[in-house]
Amino acid sequence: MLSGHGWPAGRAPAVVSGYLERIVRSTRPWPGPPDPYPEGCVLPAGAAGQYGRMATELVLLGTAGAPLPVPGRAGISSALVVDGRVFVVDCGRGTPSGFADAGLDFARLDGIFLSHLHADHTGDLAGLLLYPWGVRVRPDGPVPPVHVYGPGRPAQVPAGDADFCRQTTICPELPAPGTTDLVGHILAGYAYHLNVMPLDAAMPDPGQLVRATDIAVPARAPGQPRVPFVVLDDRGVRVRAVAVTHGHAVPAFAYRFDTADGSVVFSGDTTVNDDLIPLAQGADILVHHVADLGYLQRHGWAGAALDRMAALHTDVTEVGGVAERAGAGELILSHYLPAEPGAVSEQDWVQRAGLGFSGRTTAGRDGLRRTLPGAERR
Repeated sequence: MLSGHGWPAGRAPAVVSGYLERIVRSTRPWPGPPDPYPEGCVLPAGAAGQYGRMATELVLLGTAGAPLPVPGRAGISSALVVDGRVFVVDCGRGTPSGFADAGLDFARLDGIFLSHLHADHTGDLAGLLLYPWGVRVRPDGPVPPVHVYGPGRPAQVPAGDADFCRQTTICPELPAPGTTDLVGHILAGYAYHLNVMPLDAAMPDPGQLVRATDIAVPARAPGQPRVPFVVLDDRGVRVRAVAVTHGHAVPAFAYRFDTADGSVVFSGDTTVNDDLIPLAQGADILVHHVADLGYLQRHGWAGAALDRMAALHTDVTEVGGVAERAGAGELILSHYLPAEPGAVSEQDWVQRAGLGFSGRTTAGRDGLRRTLPGAERR
């Protein structure tokens, strides 16, 4: 028999079991995580020990590009564990399962960063928020809300052309919602679950589950490059972003995380973009999406359709030059197009992506982990 949280009755994790005996509806401010971590807590993989500062670790939760599910690869998502706090970048298909498979602690999910609002990057945001709702507790009460950062509403809804256009405009009163809208609609759409579940099982206050922020893109002078800007600077984690080019998805972001152990940059989906280079300058790891446009052409893509793909993505032959210009230490490939693991071999991806790059090139795969160099030196 399963409890309302999905655990066999009487076998809830120790860190949660005391909480399950009572209903907590407090909205008092969260005082911050205990330091050191209390005994019994589930520590994220890569921890340097139960006490003391933890290592910073990158985990690829899913590496497939495009919305269509394929066997063998989950949708695009990455996690960065920084001193016990977990940050997720994009929430493609299977993100909650990838999070659990990686041994990460849902109670330590701190922030989610969306590069853009295409479904293959946001489709499992609802699951990542709602599935672990019942375990987001500490011995002394609920954890603070997960904070979701991402693009706001665009200034205008893009128009189509003779080759590609809309037939029906969904939700014409708000045809291009932003991140705050998206999170609000998730809560509204699952209001039944959020309002009724606490009547059958002890659950944290759903009003404290999540907060959302639309990232404002700084204005720039005509003809001038975009300058990276700070999105988050909190307890040893500094996150900067810059807008990149991804077809009609405006804005779309790349993110850089700077920590005491080093830096990781996530390109998001972009064409080769000069604005990405300052953001990624000197990064220890550049996680860059990659497309094999030649493969797509050999498999029937042509004309306007192929041109559109080239306006959305960075070809495998170009990504090494991006990493070299940025002076990155390691280039890790992700968000593969084609997404099927057998379509292009890892060796082929690495060989062609590494052209022109003097650092290390790695074919990312679901579950791949990297401890940042600063953590290894400690």
